[in-house]
Amino acid sequence: MKYIFHSLLLVGTLALLSTSSCKKKENEAVAGKGGSAVLKVSPKHHSDYIDSCTIFLKYNAQDKPSSYDEQVVCVQENGKPVATFTGLKKGNYYVYGDGWDPDIEQKVVGGIPYTVSEEKTYDINVPVTEGD
Repeated sequence: MKYIFHSLLLVGTLALLSTSSCKKKENEAVAGKGGSAVLKVSPKHHSDYIDSCTIFLKYNAQDKPSSYDEQVVCVQENGKPVATFTGLKKGNYYVYGDGWDPDIEQKVVGGIPYTVSEEKTYDINVPVTEGD
């Protein structure tokens, strides 16, 4: 009988912990489309901009994901390559660049977590390096 009671207590505690850990904080922003924030992303390898690059964006992520929600090819804007993501809400994003550095004739990749705290325009650089 004592064994059954302890087993039920353990199962109940684990169930309570698993459901409470899944609850979203009340003030936590949900990233994604539907807002007015803009991310203007430029890939940089050391101090050089990388013209030939695609930028990928994942909503509600702070670590490199296995898939992305959006992707934009960089275009020249004011003398530098820029991928523009519009209509974003406040929240956490993961920004990843995949391109080609002609100076070293190699693929360059890299990403960073980014938090949009206000619905405004952000200009950010994403560091990329040899790899992958």
